Amino acid sequence: MVDASHAMVHRAIRGWVSFASCLLAAGLSAQTPLPLPASHAAMEGTTSTNIPFGRSTPTRVQYVYDGSLFSGVTTVTAVQFRLDGGAVANQKTVDCEMFLSTLPSNLVGMSATFASNRGTDEMNVFSRQLLTLPAQAAGATPNAFLPQIDLTTPFVYDPANGCLVLEIVVHGQPPGAYSLDATFVCDSPLVPIGPMSCTGSNGMPLRVESATTQVIWGRPWIVRALDATPDQVIVLALGTRETGTWSGMNLPQDLGFLGAPGCFLSIDAPALAWGVSLPDGTVQFPFSIPNDPQALGFWLRFQAAAFDAGANSLGLVTSQAQKVQVCGWEPVGRVWSSGTSALFGTREIGLATVVQLVTQ
Repeated sequence: MVDASHAMVHRAIRGWVSFASCLLAAGLSAQTPLPLPASHAAMEGTTSTNIPFGRSTPTRVQYVYDGSLFSGVTTVTAVQFRLDGGAVANQKTVDCEMFLSTLPSNLVGMSATFASNRGTDEMNVFSRQLLTLPAQAAGATPNAFLPQIDLTTPFVYDPANGCLVLEIVVHGQPPGAYSLDATFVCDSPLVPIGPMSCTGSNGMPLRVESATTQVIWGRPWIVRALDATPDQVIVLALGTRETGTWSGMNLPQDLGFLGAPGCFLSIDAPALAWGVSLPDGTVQFPFSIPNDPQALGFWLRFQAAAFDAGANSLGLVTSQAQKVQVCGWEPVGRVWSSGTSALFGTREIGLATVVQLVTQ
């Protein structure tokens, strides 16, 4: 009977040890760092911010991160900030608290009024206390994320319900800089597509370019055709692909079979615009990129063609096609104010501190 009892105890102990080991392993493996936005995980932002820890005054800020930056439902357990690239800082103690919630609107609907941006699920995730921000004696570009700040209350976030709002309230802080890395905008360099332009009757190849170097969602975009003959009708094709078949043609398609040898259709052309060239042989085509962060990363393909009776039997010449990618604003934003009692603040789309959440 004693031996049997001992065996039962041993089995129970082994079971509890195994169970505890599984729990520990699960807890360790579930801690996942999530940089926001992911594009800046190993890339320096193009600006810096002293909000909220470097203003030497009480400050309130709501940083907003679009749901598209998350892969699914997650539980936020900690947050990490990052000093601006190359920056160093002294240790600093601030009196602060933090809140998390889900934005009631989409990102572009973010309000300048703080209360309007707080979801019904708002939670005080870092209770008011003195937070010691660590010193950093040597800077890198980008800097590593600072040690994590563990939340006093984890927050369950579902990106399907909207953007994540991180509200930081600094009730008091001593003088001293503490400059955080922040997002901003990018460039959209031209990328040529397919064969070169063919030559018009003026002896010059028709060209097309993006006259806007930063093609940003929610902002104007201008395409310009160049080196046409004055008063020519210029057609601009906007496309979505540069390979495969379109209208019975294989892209890029030599138009020699139509009477324009050496001229190519290099993209599909589901949308067309037209204009008449000026005396200098140029024409501009103005567009607006949708005011939607989902446009970020979308490739815009375009190609120009000119009606030129003297160029070939078809009476048409084409430019080399080009493409540009819609870049920042990143799908983030912020509203901030000096002091903590203001009902509204400065609203800025596309600008936020780079953070890393610890999730499980």
